Amino acid sequence: MMGPIVADTPDTGRRSAEVAPALARAGDSVDAVVGGGATHGAGQARAGAGPAAPMPDLVPPMLPAAGELTDAGDPDRWAVEFAWEGHRCVAYARPGRVRLLSSTARSVTGSFPELAVLGDQAPPGGMVLDGTVVALDEAGRPSRAPLLRRTATVSPDAALRTEVPVGYVVTDLLFCDGRRTLELPYRRRRAELEALDLAGPKILVPPSFGLDEADLVVRTAERYGLDGLHLKRLDLPYQPGRRTRNWLRVPLRRHRQVLVAGWVPAGGPGGGRERIGAVLLALPEPDGLRYVGRVGIGAADVDARTVLRVPATGTTPLGVPDGIGVDARWLAPGLVAAVEHRGRTAAGRLTLPSWRGLVAPAEHDDDLGAAIEAARRAASASRPTVALRRPGASPAGTDQGPGPETVVLPRAAGGGTRPAAIDDDARPATRTPGPAPGRAGPDHEPAARPARDTAAEPAARDAPPDEARPPRPGAHRAPAPDETVRIRVRDAVPPVPVDPVPPAAAPDGPWHGPLSRRLEQHFVYNTLNTIASLVRTDPPRARELLLGFADLSRAADRAGEPSIRLDEELAAVRAYLQIERTRFGARLTTELDDPSGAGVDPSSAVPPLSVLAAVRRGVQEEIEPHSAGGAVHVRLDPDAPDGPTARVEVHPADPAERSARVPLVLLVLPLGVPVV
Repeated sequence: MMGPIVADTPDTGRRSAEVAPALARAGDSVDAVVGGGATHGAGQARAGAGPAAPMPDLVPPMLPAAGELTDAGDPDRWAVEFAWEGHRCVAYARPGRVRLLSSTARSVTGSFPELAVLGDQAPPGGMVLDGTVVALDEAGRPSRAPLLRRTATVSPDAALRTEVPVGYVVTDLLFCDGRRTLELPYRRRRAELEALDLAGPKILVPPSFGLDEADLVVRTAERYGLDGLHLKRLDLPYQPGRRTRNWLRVPLRRHRQVLVAGWVPAGGPGGGRERIGAVLLALPEPDGLRYVGRVGIGAADVDARTVLRVPATGTTPLGVPDGIGVDARWLAPGLVAAVEHRGRTAAGRLTLPSWRGLVAPAEHDDDLGAAIEAARRAASASRPTVALRRPGASPAGTDQGPGPETVVLPRAAGGGTRPAAIDDDARPATRTPGPAPGRAGPDHEPAARPARDTAAEPAARDAPPDEARPPRPGAHRAPAPDETVRIRVRDAVPPVPVDPVPPAAAPDGPWHGPLSRRLEQHFVYNTLNTIASLVRTDPPRARELLLGFADLSRAADRAGEPSIRLDEELAAVRAYLQIERTRFGARLTTELDDPSGAGVDPSSAVPPLSVLAAVRRGVQEEIEPHSAGGAVHVRLDPDAPDGPTARVEVHPADPAERSARVPLVLLVLPLGVPVV
């Protein structure tokens, strides 16, 4: 039975060094016996172990210094671990009672009543743990935003505890059953922590790796969405209250592509030309482009000159902070940049982004390329058009119709009949060779300017496009005053967009709502606790599961997208079943059809996590309750009457529950058109 958490001393907000005497004086009242637990005192002894040391009332937490992976030299003296974003706390646990103090010795016990479970697992002489209180987002990643809702109240109600569950990530053991373990080297403290077997649905003892596994830990952390790593000296004791380079926090620098949404001018004189103060960045979301931050760029950089040449004809993205958009020049989507950053804030902005250059169109990420193409199609559909006719083609209005020689182009901004060329690679207009108009040619004679017929201008403006100005031989339109633009028909005609058939929605039900599209805390903790136990016994298996879990978390992060590819969905299912097979052993057998082998297009569209939700339901509700286990089969049927489908079938192994020949079908999902 879970014991209650006793009330802490009043929160004074003072630093730990200042509150130590007060906590020492209040120790007996703070650790008063609840429900018949053991008493606090220095005279408590363990059988056959002599006098026990008193459990400390306050241990100021050790603090990490900033560092890099290269700062760790000898691989035998360093451990590599994940850095968990959350609320740093030291837990003082006795049978039936728990105290939680923040890094500033502030009581946060009442904010996290779920962690009373530590009192059920404490040894008779008590234990002191260093760790972090963590709340997870829907992708199973630690996130500060939901945690703030819990720390904002000292007594959360049941509804808040259900909506925002928390857990405790234990990273060190400072006192255990009458012994001051903080004086031991970290290697021994870690071994004793694992021997306590604290891992459970609310308690995570995360895996710890040797320095030789640093690359694996970095890759996993990047995929999982963590923002840093910890390097810890294995041969040194805990140093309470000190910030030391024996414990380093290494920030992760992530690389990703972003859309160049616009820019803001730099202050001060610019030599008669505008200069870029910062480039504004955006990423596509289901409801449109969203602002994700700003980054500096050198004014003399070639990338800056490229950005300045793009017309400021775009629209403001979503989520632009007040004051940013006042002087911003918003660009039509087309440029993609590579940036380096250290994660995302609660508002979705990139943390400390740095510019790494523009990305060639052929190397654009798929989601960004699709967003650019969608924006161009939307812009083309919303602007008036002008018809161009190649010389010799039938004029507009004749019985022959437009014919294959007629091209419809968007009208350029600012009016007139000059069309804007559309090109997938956003190439600048091609200037014809030769001297510019108004300058001397090869014979050093000034080029003659055509006479301007001002009287004919109103009539020309009112005339149909094909009659306003007769085409010159070899040209599709009259040139601009300072250039001649070549338009090739095959480049100018935008591809006709095909409206995709939306993928079928997943069936209604509790496993296809929001809860089915998140990685719950108990699943995340069980998975990572399992991986931690395998690090020493089966390192290759631990590595495989760790990367699979990170991929599963990344897939869960796409739940808000309208659709994903079938092969991407099946990769998430495969990662999940790999984790569950480790937990179930021989009780769980699985089979996934391969799209290519089954004759199904791997790029077929499916709702994100729809197949995964049905598979999880089958494992947790239909197989786990039975001691004999069962089997899960994901079938792909290209010859279904209504088109290709994906089926999730469960075969419980208990014949008394269901005949093995009649599987339980949890999902029949029509496959949508391929995702480009």
